[in-house]
Amino acid sequence: MRTLKAGFLLIGPWDARLQELGAHIATDLNQAWHWIQDSTYDVVALSVTLILGKKFPEFYEEVKRAHPATQFIAVVPADFSANQLALLHEEFTFLRVMESFQDPDLETHLFSALEEANQRKQDENLALLIREQTAQLKRLQIELEERVQKRTKFLTEARRKLFLTNSRIEGFKRALMAVHEASSVVEIEQLLNDSLAATVQTSWIRLFFHPQDELFAKQVQTQLSFTQFQVPLFRQHEKVGSIFFLRAPDHPFSKDESDFLTRVAEAVALALDRIQKLKESESMKEQWEATFNSMSDPVVLIDTNYDIIQSNKALNERLSESKEETSRKCFKVLYNREEPCPGCQRGSNFRVQSRSSARTFEVYSQSLVLDSEKPPVFVNLYHDVTQQLKMERQILESAKMAELGTIGSSIAHELNNPLGGILSFTQLIKMDMDPKHPLYPDVVEMEAGVQRCKEIVQNLLGFTRDPNADREGAVSLKEVCLRSLKIVELQTKSQGIEVKLHFPADDIVIRGHLNMLAQALKNILQISIDRVTDRIRHNKNFKALMDIEILMTEAGPEILIHDNGSPEKSTSMPLGLGLSVASQILRDHEAKLEILPDRTTGNSVRISFSPTHTP
Repeated sequence: MRTLKAGFLLIGPWDARLQELGAHIATDLNQAWHWIQDSTYDVVALSVTLILGKKFPEFYEEVKRAHPATQFIAVVPADFSANQLALLHEEFTFLRVMESFQDPDLETHLFSALEEANQRKQDENLALLIREQTAQLKRLQIELEERVQKRTKFLTEARRKLFLTNSRIEGFKRALMAVHEASSVVEIEQLLNDSLAATVQTSWIRLFFHPQDELFAKQVQTQLSFTQFQVPLFRQHEKVGSIFFLRAPDHPFSKDESDFLTRVAEAVALALDRIQKLKESESMKEQWEATFNSMSDPVVLIDTNYDIIQSNKALNERLSESKEETSRKCFKVLYNREEPCPGCQRGSNFRVQSRSSARTFEVYSQSLVLDSEKPPVFVNLYHDVTQQLKMERQILESAKMAELGTIGSSIAHELNNPLGGILSFTQLIKMDMDPKHPLYPDVVEMEAGVQRCKEIVQNLLGFTRDPNADREGAVSLKEVCLRSLKIVELQTKSQGIEVKLHFPADDIVIRGHLNMLAQALKNILQISIDRVTDRIRHNKNFKALMDIEILMTEAGPEILIHDNGSPEKSTSMPLGLGLSVASQILRDHEAKLEILPDRTTGNSVRISFSPTHTP
């Protein structure tokens, strides 16, 4: 499959500088044959010696088959036979003929051939477009003729129907007015009989629902001497009954009268549907009001000015307690506010916090258009989700602690025992080995590595402890940093991140929970590692750096974390669960978290502890 399109294919001893023009230079026809299987070329230049070869006709056919607009340039010596050249040109068609591979006008010939190839392609595309447009015009002409014939036939039929309709329009208008003025079946029968008596000379009009209509039809045929015309009444393709037009037996209904009465019956069917829907709407209104008032949550209908139009019984008591008759604003009645609630989004779901009580309400709001010429109103349902949110937080914390406990127990079971065995064997080897042995430093390094692994496991297990077990006390900021760094040490080493520590000579101690502070600092370090890793992905030669510094200032102890990773897109604090957890932990320890992005030097994070929170 051809996946590459190139400009020039040069076969033979061409100057290598032509590759700067985007040309592909092949040494022989065999190599060029492989290239044209994956690429197409606009210009092919080769010597007359290759043209006279046995493989060239097949090569020429393959190139033209893949790209018909390709132009050929032949390098023909000056002493080559003109007659033979003419025969070759007649068979293969060359755009240019040069005498040598070092022709001074070589680039001119190449680009002229490229322009000719592009012109050929444009001509082919234009011809194809003309053929397509011609075929489309023919199709459109045929369709237009068919539409004209159908339109003519339709207009002829419409004129005939219009003539028939005009002859009955006055009678139908009176019957229609009679039908729509009626509010019951009895009124429809009476008003229709009065309006149609002069038009079609009806003596009696009766309306029956199914199946009584069939019984009445049989009764008329057997017991009554009337000419009847029965028209079934439908509601959405379902028969609901029939209307009977009766008159003297010696006066049958004509076809025109039957058609006219059928139209009247259609209007009667619509009137029956209207009466039925009116009854259904009244019943639905009663049901809706019962449902609306049965809701335990407050439901209100408000306008664009926040005025309460209607409310259910759950809110009626609160409305009756309002002493001010003009105070029917939803925010005033529900939450005792003087202005709309913060975050109010009428027509969408939103959450609001009650100012008078520490309760949270989920508001389900839906816009409702009652009048197309007036602004919409809004139906708001206020659902108290205070207990639900409390339970969700409790469930989340329980799930997190359970998951961390499972991870911690798995790590203890899977790593502690093997690490203990490795440490024991390493120490035995060290005891039996002469300190001057060349492998003795390696054994010492193995022992130190196992000790580091055990420390990492112990730090991980510290996150799974019961929070009550980690009592508040004096905590070394240096120990907090080292414990957090142990957790992410594998990531920093695998990514080649250089971590620099700047700790003061005198240890700085604060009051707090060691495990919780280590967890918060670990989350912040993870964010820095992610930024640095992102920059490494874009630049493999990037030298990643992270600085962790502990210092005592006049405002209190501080921890500074700096990295040269990708800068944050905004100066505001980035969102994330890890950072949210860290922020909450630091707030509990009366500490302040600041993120200071700098697009020139990297990113900085400052953790400032209150002086009152030191021992």
